[in-house]
Amino acid sequence: MRKLRSNQVIQLVQGTQVKREGPSHQAHTVRFLDEAIQPYRDRLRSRLEALSMERDEIEDVKCGEDQKLQALLAQIESKKHQVETAFERLQQELEYQQCLLLARLRELEQQIRKERDEYITKVSEEVTRLGAQVKELEEKCQQPASELLKDVRINQSRCEMKTFVSPEAISPDLVQKIRDLHRKILPLPEMMRMFSENLVHHLETDSGVITLDPQTASRSLALSEDRKSVRYTGQKKNLRDSPLRFDGLPAVLGFPGFSSGRHRWQVDLQLGDGGGCTVGVAAEGVSRKGEMGLSAEDGVWAVIISHQQCWASTAPGTDLRLSEIPRGVGVALDYEAGLVTLLNAQTREPIFTFTASFSGKVFPFFAVWKKGSCLTLNG
Repeated sequence: MRKLRSNQVIQLVQGTQVKREGPSHQAHTVRFLDEAIQPYRDRLRSRLEALSMERDEIEDVKCGEDQKLQALLAQIESKKHQVETAFERLQQELEYQQCLLLARLRELEQQIRKERDEYITKVSEEVTRLGAQVKELEEKCQQPASELLKDVRINQSRCEMKTFVSPEAISPDLVQKIRDLHRKILPLPEMMRMFSENLVHHLETDSGVITLDPQTASRSLALSEDRKSVRYTGQKKNLRDSPLRFDGLPAVLGFPGFSSGRHRWQVDLQLGDGGGCTVGVAAEGVSRKGEMGLSAEDGVWAVIISHQQCWASTAPGTDLRLSEIPRGVGVALDYEAGLVTLLNAQTREPIFTFTASFSGKVFPFFAVWKKGSCLTLNG
């Protein structure tokens, strides 16, 4: 069958052929045109299918992302409710305790006033009695001797001093109540200050994800795939040398580093036989080659922990006599304040606090000794 040229197809489509043909010839022409246009139709359908699939995929992605966004918005709304509820409860509890304390103070105030009135009444009565007696005796003193002798015995009895037992202005029971309440109220300002500081510290402290930096890891250490755990192997791996890598100490830095703000992280410890672990903070410029110092003077603020003892990397080292060897260590860094605080992760008891003046970026610092020893970042 003869193929139509493109210009003929266009002419047929545009209706430019004006020659009138018979019915059979017209049918033949239409069929011929359909066959000629079919590749274009197939191409359009193929493109249509591709576009439809792409549209559906985009709609699916849009739907999925919209669901994620809705979930995030719902989570934010839930957190807003939690914050509002927490602070409302705190406010209610503070107001309730305030009312209790004020009520107890008012009650004590009333008792003090009552006992004061009773005391004043008793003392006033005694003063009145003594005043009357003084007046009577003054009058007797003005009488002639003959008159005084008549009532000498009576006058002598009146002149005898009666011991006045002074009543207590405030009863011992009330004094004890005041002392007890005073002991409770006295530390309130400090407690409120500490609570406020702890709340601010908690809200402003970054608890971001810390990972181990393989570029800094000693060849004798093995890092987990998720870079959250490091163990001592004792076998130096064949790794490319790098100025970042520790080669004189089985150590590794955490990532990221910090040059401002408050940050915290926690490490679980597993000590091998005779092994130990070091946890803390190191300056970016800490020595990484050869025999390096492990002290604050060398840019390392850390605690070294073994089965038997724990000491801080001061110069000289500080032996820390702890009630128990911690199985985990929490690190709290306050860059602006120049503080590195290390805590027992289980009991939250402070282990040691370093004071420093940071001048550059600092990094989480870890070291592991002896086979079987392992550190794992928690969180």
